[in-house]
Amino acid sequence: VAPAAAAAATAGSSEQQLYDEARRAYENGEMDKSRQLFQKLIKEFPKSGNSDNAQFWIGESYYREKWYERAILEYQNVIEKYPNGNKVPSAMLKQGLALQQIGEKSSARLILQELVKKYPNAPEAAVAEKKLKEF
Repeated sequence: VAPAAAAAATAGSSEQQLYDEARRAYENGEMDKSRQLFQKLIKEFPKSGNSDNAQFWIGESYYREKWYERAILEYQNVIEKYPNGNKVPSAMLKQGLALQQIGEKSSARLILQELVKKYPNAPEAAVAEKKLKEF
């Protein structure tokens, strides 16, 4: 992408361009940049169909950096702000995994059990069931 095109995307082109640029930054390991772009998308396009995904990816960026406590909070934002969004099962799974990483096994177990109960047919529920057997 030419620098002028990149600048145009961040200057506020379309919501999809902003989302795509944020995902590219994430994929390239630029966590701070990806978070800033995802936060910008949520702020500028609060009703966007990508808002819940953007919020989820903010959590993922913290998880990837092993900043589990912050990731847990960002995943909670997905669950609370976008309860009907497609990322809720994923956010619950990753929240449970992050809780496990910081030694909060009982809380992790509760989240994973709730995931299985609320979303039994979601692929994330199968992963949660497998993780629950490890406790």
